[in-house]
Amino acid sequence: MNKGGAMRRLSKALLLVALVHANAHATTALGEINIELYGNIVDFTCVAEGSDSDKIVTLGTWPTKQLSTTGSRTQPVPFTLKLTGCPPGAASITFSGKEDGSDSGLLALNDSSQASNVAVEIRDRDKTRLALQQASQTVAVDAQGNAELSFYANYIATADNPQPGRADADATFMINYN
Repeated sequence: MNKGGAMRRLSKALLLVALVHANAHATTALGEINIELYGNIVDFTCVAEGSDSDKIVTLGTWPTKQLSTTGSRTQPVPFTLKLTGCPPGAASITFSGKEDGSDSGLLALNDSSQASNVAVEIRDRDKTRLALQQASQTVAVDAQGNAELSFYANYIATADNPQPGRADADATFMINYN
């Protein structure tokens, strides 16, 4: 067998493989977007227990000297969200709201607040920061479909020398099934 013939057959075989491979990816027209959608259909849906659906967490009154430098924090205030009617398994919470301009993981003060250079930090049950749009640690749902999730919240200075005044923030939460 001569080398030239073998090389031509190998080249033709590689060209054929390349054409087949190119055609396999050419089934999607140029400019189309492929989207993978997934989820679950469940018999139950969790709901926040009555008093927890419009929860108020009082963060307290703090002197500006407590927050005098960027990153300084007030003491974390514990709060819980109780869920009922959950499907078997586990649940978590994802908080959302107006993001702080200096750190998108923090909750910005609302427009009616007078304080400045301050944001609200939400923490998970182990007191690690829980950034906005990030799911919390999961908790097991009990046999009756109940779950209780624990969190903390505190003020955090986003710049040196915050200015005093009302410091209110609003968050919403989404229940995740795991």
